[in-house]
Amino acid sequence: MGSGAVADEASNADSDDDLADSGLEVVPAPSIRFRRAAVSAEALNPEESADWKPPVFEKSPEERRQLSEIIRTSPDSKLQIMFGAIDAETFHSVIDAMYLRAIAQGEKVIEEGDVGKEFFIVKSGHFDIFKRNKDSAEGGDVKVFEAGAGFAFGEIALLYNAPRTATVSATLPSEVWCLGRQSFRNLVVSSSEKQFQEYVEFLRGCEILAELSNAEVATLAEVCQEEEFEEDEAILEQGDKDSMMYIVRRGAAVACIRGDRGEVEVMQYKRGDVFGEIALLTGEPRKASVYAIGQTCCMCISREAFNRTLGPIHAILSRNIDKYQKYQDAIAQGSAHREHEVPDDLLSHQEADADADKSAVEVFEGGAGRQARKAHRKREPRDSAVAIDATAQAEAACAGPAVEGAAAGEEPKEPGGLKEKIAEDFRNPALVAPDEALAPAGCQLQVYGGLRLGEKFTADKTLLVRTQVDAAREELEETFAWRAPVVPFKDGITRIAVLCQKGQKAPSDPTPNQDNYFCFFVGSVQVCGVCDGHGPFGHLVSFRLVQTLPHFLTTSEHFGKDWPRAMKEAFLSAQADLVSFAQVHDINIDASGAAGTCLAFDGPRIHIAWIGDSGAMVASWNRRDSRLVFGTKDHKPELPEERERLEAAGSEVREVDEGSHRIYIRGTNFPGLTMSRAFGDTACAGVLQEPEYKEILCQPSDEYYAVIASDGIWEFIEYEQAVELSAKKLRLKGPRETVRFLVEASRKRWAYCCGDYCDDITAILVQWNYNDKEATHTTNHTLTARRHE
Repeated sequence: MGSGAVADEASNADSDDDLADSGLEVVPAPSIRFRRAAVSAEALNPEESADWKPPVFEKSPEERRQLSEIIRTSPDSKLQIMFGAIDAETFHSVIDAMYLRAIAQGEKVIEEGDVGKEFFIVKSGHFDIFKRNKDSAEGGDVKVFEAGAGFAFGEIALLYNAPRTATVSATLPSEVWCLGRQSFRNLVVSSSEKQFQEYVEFLRGCEILAELSNAEVATLAEVCQEEEFEEDEAILEQGDKDSMMYIVRRGAAVACIRGDRGEVEVMQYKRGDVFGEIALLTGEPRKASVYAIGQTCCMCISREAFNRTLGPIHAILSRNIDKYQKYQDAIAQGSAHREHEVPDDLLSHQEADADADKSAVEVFEGGAGRQARKAHRKREPRDSAVAIDATAQAEAACAGPAVEGAAAGEEPKEPGGLKEKIAEDFRNPALVAPDEALAPAGCQLQVYGGLRLGEKFTADKTLLVRTQVDAAREELEETFAWRAPVVPFKDGITRIAVLCQKGQKAPSDPTPNQDNYFCFFVGSVQVCGVCDGHGPFGHLVSFRLVQTLPHFLTTSEHFGKDWPRAMKEAFLSAQADLVSFAQVHDINIDASGAAGTCLAFDGPRIHIAWIGDSGAMVASWNRRDSRLVFGTKDHKPELPEERERLEAAGSEVREVDEGSHRIYIRGTNFPGLTMSRAFGDTACAGVLQEPEYKEILCQPSDEYYAVIASDGIWEFIEYEQAVELSAKKLRLKGPRETVRFLVEASRKRWAYCCGDYCDDITAILVQWNYNDKEATHTTNHTLTARRHE
């Protein structure tokens, strides 16, 4: 097809004529929404579409492969949302209909206010995106985004048949793949309409929905989500609290109830059957677990859509509330339940791990790399950061001068004086009570963890709160809800869940939970962080840091303006404060310290700063685009640039086990630090507090989430595995259940690999751009945190 065809294809436009009234009851046409983008397409004109044939622009096999690869692996969520659901035949037609166009540096591909004729995917080069500044008397353009290879733009005007909403200009010589307006609408939009009609026909065939009108069925079809489940995958889990109802579309499922002696099968579900409705009606935890039988596809309906759309059948669904009671006698006949089940992924990879290179670094999409940790059935109990004799360390801490510790791996001894020292510290409010002078400036809400003596294994952290927003309490959980601007997610909701629980290092270990966390919110800025303490006084270090880091961030002149500088200054100031604080209060931090990670969302950018081995990952939770975007990399002494700095400063880096390196004062066995950057840890020269920094740019259509966690999570769960475990669960069950699942999954791995030893575990999960189309929200932020009993 020649250039004339390109011009014709680009200039055609669909009319806005409505369908003539046929006298038949017609299912209302859907608002075509590319999920979470809140963009409704104009109706297709069937008369024009009937004679339309998709154009074919010649491409080499390599060009077709490259274009397909760009669409399928792009970091731009829009492409996954728009093209992820179309069938293979339509996808090939989209590839055929796209044509390549060269763009000169400085050329404007799109100008705000113009009529939209093409949709673009960047093959190479770079573009800046500007919008007119309507709020300024001077006018002018404001840069709102930038697009590199793999990013797309121009779809909004084609969906709406409306003027362009931004100007896009090339900053480098570039190439873009173009899709003309008529091709875009007849291929992409019509595919969404076809899927909608399939949903309608399926829902009409469900016996339990027979009382709904055509309009109600159409409304339900718009708000349904579709999820795939593998054989034996848990769709629901007994005891969970979440807000989804399910209808089996393909495949089958089985419900099981767990009792004292095991799980008993109580019901099976086939195509068109509904389950999960009881928890939505009562608000109670799930009464049973439901597992997929073979490959299964379910339609998922949220609580908000359920309450609005399914009102006419509430009475029918309510009849099922007591149906599980009759199965209680059968539960007692279940086989004995294994209390300590080995995680399947550990078993499946154990043999391969034994032969793998222990020093290999896994590199993930987006440049994320993390040292691969191997799973072994048993491992000697150890502190996750410092391996020294506990008695010698306690004596050193109480007496003042540092002494040499025992060799790494030596059996820990009774702490002795450490227990008394900790008890004495708890009688000093300056050490264990919140410091009001450190309250972050101008925040609507601040939550962080407090200190408490006598914590037991799995005990929740004390919750400390400063708030100007509403809170609701349910048992041990507090949920805060408020409204604040969220750029670029105009209609999206931010949902946050926090869980911080005590580990178990030894029966005689007197230290409180040494993990801590903080979340605070100033206007549209969201900041969350984790501090993972180590050493005899790691709990005091982390408690001080979760107060000083927010304080130094919010009092910085660079806060909200220059995040790399603001974060660097806050980390360095927090270290200076810690050293001074320790001197004033006689706390020996030669071998006590903390790793620290801080994530700030200041739309449209995510900013991450970190030192040590507390990690953070950012991923996409979109069904068509669940992937790792970025993960922090631990600061380990064996890394060449870290080792060079440490040894130049006079410290000794020693390999104590294959692939395991520690830092010592030269010629001694003290302190055995495992990370090259940390707060505190003043014994070793060359240990830095300057953070590494990463910035991630978000688009309005991105459905991103972050997990900021201590090493209790990341010791046995790699970032990509965390995405596999959490993305679907987050979509279906929300942040609260997902963060609980990650913590429990980590604890199972600690039990399997280390027996009774388990590190403290902390995780913060932040989900951005959640948008339930049927919900009416007066708030757009929620944070849920647990407090101790």
